[in-house]
Amino acid sequence: MLVKTPGNQETAAPKAGMDAEIARKYGRLGKLPSELPTAPRWRNRPAPFIEVWGESCALLEINTGLEAKTVFQFLRRR
Repeated sequence: MLVKTPGNQETAAPKAGMDAEIARKYGRLGKLPSELPTAPRWRNRPAPFIEVWGESCALLEINTGLEAKTVFQFLRRR
């Protein structure tokens, strides 16, 4: 943890590889970044290509040389 006195914190933050403002934030919280909870990472909406995913995979298996824009055009048509 960074030193709690303001003058030393300004010096210690760059040595720890962080901005002084971020160091003050973690100083106020009294926790290290690794001790804080992370935000959930789940999907908020349904997968847009779920209906044609099997066809897309088959298309790529048949022709491995397809460019991304060709596959995207296929997806747009479907």
